[in-house]
Amino acid sequence: MFAFGLSEREHGADIYSTDMVLTPEGDGGFRANGGKYYIGNGNVAGMVSVFGRRSDVEGPEGYVFFAADSGHPAYKLIKNVVRGQLYVSAFDLDEYPVRPEDVLHVGPAAFEAALNTINVGKFNLGFCAIGMAEHSFYETVTQAENRILFGKRVTEFGQVRRILCESYARLLATKLYGTRAVDYVRSASREDRRYLLFTPITKMQVTTESERIVRLLAEVISAKGFERDSYFELAKTGIDGLPKLEGTVHVNRALTLKFLPQYLFGSAELNAPPVRKDAADDAFLFDQGPTRGLGKIAFPDWRPVFDAFAAVPNVAVFREQAEALVQLFQDAALTPEQMSGDLDFQQSLSQLFTLIPYAQLILEQAQLDEVPQDIVDLGGSRPWCATSVSTAIELHGKDSSTDAQQAWALSNVRKPLIDVERGDRVYAEIRALAGAYVMPD
Repeated sequence: MFAFGLSEREHGADIYSTDMVLTPEGDGGFRANGGKYYIGNGNVAGMVSVFGRRSDVEGPEGYVFFAADSGHPAYKLIKNVVRGQLYVSAFDLDEYPVRPEDVLHVGPAAFEAALNTINVGKFNLGFCAIGMAEHSFYETVTQAENRILFGKRVTEFGQVRRILCESYARLLATKLYGTRAVDYVRSASREDRRYLLFTPITKMQVTTESERIVRLLAEVISAKGFERDSYFELAKTGIDGLPKLEGTVHVNRALTLKFLPQYLFGSAELNAPPVRKDAADDAFLFDQGPTRGLGKIAFPDWRPVFDAFAAVPNVAVFREQAEALVQLFQDAALTPEQMSGDLDFQQSLSQLFTLIPYAQLILEQAQLDEVPQDIVDLGGSRPWCATSVSTAIELHGKDSSTDAQQAWALSNVRKPLIDVERGDRVYAEIRALAGAYVMPD
């Protein structure tokens, strides 16, 4: 077992600020004093990598990453900071002796190691969220199909059909995106760092989509979702945390805006990565190198994969909305204030922007898996259209939105296209999943 000692109670994931202070000693080592908070495995890990700063060096050169022995008397385990069996620790180092051989990184390399470790951690959260949402989906469909109310199966009610179809669509989208994002992460290199856009999208979009799925399903599973022998009871509590760990959704949305110019307007000659299911050593993930230069990472034109699905009605609708976002920057440019300090406006802008790379990877995986058009139309594109509409309306109402931006938002509202026969076919597939998987005792 290993633990990653980065976050602190007062600073959270703000790694620019740390109160873990290392005081130099004459033998090249240090004495460490300070606390870490919300550390998974911090109670059982044999070793804990700890981020701190030197007391005698200001700025980035003063950062230090070192390995601490959790069995040392100066390593003081304080408590479990969550209410439950899932132990998330707080610990203090009190005059902890850091030997020269315990030092892992110093200076900017220590800072880069912190951010690069988070890149891996936040990516993994997306798959945890997908699993929780999928278990909940199976449990809900099974319960709804077999429950009779007012002489009808619960799955025969119109509002239940809508909820289960939307949940199914969003769940398939998260799985397609996550599968393809793995290929970008495993194929990454110092020359191809596109994964640095796709990892925060996994963190913020996949986790929030999964949370939304569970919230939707709760309206169907109803009282059973509170029973102690249901999986849903665990999921509806645990799913809340995933969008908020490894940097909040807000932090990751702000991060994605660094990639916006190169992504929306890029035309680099870069191939999409191959499918990566080989048993290879993913050494690059542990040696990602400098974290700077995100705004210079190159991307190819995003349009070709959308063109490949031009015959899918809702993909075509979303393509119009995506092109409209490009037009926004030409016809209703951001004000200097919006660009520099209006984080609230930027959140909505990022949400609109990240729908495009999110959709891109979904379509790439749909191509690889030869996903049927019915599923692409409902399972991928309809949620994008609906989300882009709601976010555009949200942007319209922002305090700082200009007249031109408000006009742009309203003029680009599009209703997803409805196909009743397609909906019937997909809903039959959903109902057939009842009993297909039951969580073992």
